[in-house]
Amino acid sequence: MRTCLLFAVMTAILLTHASSSSANDENEFLKSAFTGKTTTVEELLEKGVNPDFQNEDGFTALIVAAQNGNTAVVQALLNKNAKLDLQNKGGATALILAAKNGHKAIINALLEKGASVDLQTIDGITALMIASLGGHEAIVDTLLKKGADVNLQNNDKLTALMVASLEGHVGIVDKLLAKNAKTNLQASDNTSAIYMAAQNGHTKIVEALLAKGAPTDLKAINETTALYIASQNGHTDVVKALLAKGAAVDLTDKNEASALIMAALYGHTEVVNALLGKGARTDLKAKNGFTPLILAAQNGNTEIIKALLAKGAKIDLKNDDGITALMWAALHNHADAVKILLEKGANRDLTSKSGKTALEITRDPVIIQLLKS
Repeated sequence: MRTCLLFAVMTAILLTHASSSSANDENEFLKSAFTGKTTTVEELLEKGVNPDFQNEDGFTALIVAAQNGNTAVVQALLNKNAKLDLQNKGGATALILAAKNGHKAIINALLEKGASVDLQTIDGITALMIASLGGHEAIVDTLLKKGADVNLQNNDKLTALMVASLEGHVGIVDKLLAKNAKTNLQASDNTSAIYMAAQNGHTKIVEALLAKGAPTDLKAINETTALYIASQNGHTDVVKALLAKGAAVDLTDKNEASALIMAALYGHTEVVNALLGKGARTDLKAKNGFTPLILAAQNGNTEIIKALLAKGAKIDLKNDDGITALMWAALHNHADAVKILLEKGANRDLTSKSGKTALEITRDPVIIQLLKS
């Protein structure tokens, strides 16, 4: 599952050494643009160095100056009509690298001269995507005013809305939604903007997406949903927001585990209560036969055990190995869980597939006494 985003934008400058004086001038030209030596850049331009010279990796003086935030150098190059949209070998332009590094003044200068706003790198990345990823809200605003396409997708089918949602940039998400960013697009792993926001617990973004009609139940490649991933990660407010908008509570992943199963497994009591409040089925079994109650007992989570039993969870269901909640609690030495389960009527005489009872499984003297009493 996608937990982070790696943009392959080349940012290093590789200058080759050459023997001719012309090549030496070009080397010095790029180095000066990179380090912000405006006077040297202007002198070399007057000497006749090509303002659009590209090194073996495709970098121009404009690209490296924009990348490093050397505004005066950028302006000097623009005054000499340097080509705006040349791309390095990774497909990055001066605009894209300025957007990546948050250089707003350079973005404004490039756009004022007519730089193309939607050019993409070889990985399909645009200036808008990378500014959205980095949280550069003012730059996003500028790019949108210049007509940047909010729904372009990179090679992984990611959009600016998705990366802003993933990183929790609320203001940028609002701006993108105001420009009709599509909420139902899916990345190459079938995750969507709302899934990414839910995964990282960005409640305000989830709410903003839901207000724009984002579908709640799109499934990722592993068949998980936004509700599932939020429940697994314990993001209670996100879970509640999704449930309030009608998210299907009992959808399961490829292992037939539901949101309730995952919340019980990871001990997220508030999430369990929210899911139960919306009628989540207490006795769904994952492929291995584990139920929410068995998992809660395995981890000794007495509050979740009580909540599940109060909603009618069957106390003596077995997993594929024939082990019940009581057996699991006994095996893992959770005396409090064993006590609650016994008080609620758990059958202490049931045996697992290996023929053992809860008493025969445990070595804890307190639990042994509870089971014998």
